[in-house]
Amino acid sequence: MALVFALQFSSLATGQQKTYCNPINVDYGYCPIPNFVTQGKHRATADPVITFFKGEYYLFSTNQWGYWHSNDMISWKFIPRKFLRPEHKVYDELCAPSVSFVNDTLLVVGSTHTKEFPIWMSTNPAKGEWKELVHKSQAAAWDPQIFWDKETDKVYEYFGSSNLYPLYAYELDRKTFQPKHEEPMPQIALNDDEHGWERFGENNDNTFLQPFMEGAYVNKHNGKYYLQYGAPGTEFSGYGDGVYVSDKPMGPW
Repeated sequence: MALVFALQFSSLATGQQKTYCNPINVDYGYCPIPNFVTQGKHRATADPVITFFKGEYYLFSTNQWGYWHSNDMISWKFIPRKFLRPEHKVYDELCAPSVSFVNDTLLVVGSTHTKEFPIWMSTNPAKGEWKELVHKSQAAAWDPQIFWDKETDKVYEYFGSSNLYPLYAYELDRKTFQPKHEEPMPQIALNDDEHGWERFGENNDNTFLQPFMEGAYVNKHNGKYYLQYGAPGTEFSGYGDGVYVSDKPMGPW
């Protein structure tokens, strides 16, 4: 999957490179899943996420055994790093990762269906310096996003990837980063009767299979919270993003 960014570089100094390549010119890792490479090895990635941290950019994506670092979004340096431990018996090395920050610390966690994954932290990711913030996150989930509300100093995790279940959220304890409540709270579900673009199928006309939603991502702007999501399936040309808004981080949306 190509990583595509729409960029503006009006602030770059005169004489500095002002053009960029789409897709950006980075070397993907090879697909690690045996059933996907029966016809031969190939490079692959998906689920790109980028964050602006301490004046520089950090790009993570699925199954790369590391991440990219840039100060201008034009030139990228790959930093090798394994985030899964030996006891994690999975092919995916950080599938659909969450990358966010709290104060001066960058946080990274991958997708999982178990409660065995760590949350990693770094104050110097440019040098590849990481340590565990949480050894086994009880909020571990598929397609997560950790969101720090700077104004309230509270931390939340949003997640979900399903055609049966809604997107969910936890509030995380600010000290332990474990869930503050036992069960996650439902946030939003698809409504393809009203939102035709959410209906499954290449032409949004498949009524035999419920559509999928994924990619929960929350931003805050001018006191309001914006919950973004993707639907109805990544394989379709009409795959798109929707946004809900709320006055509160856990809804109602």
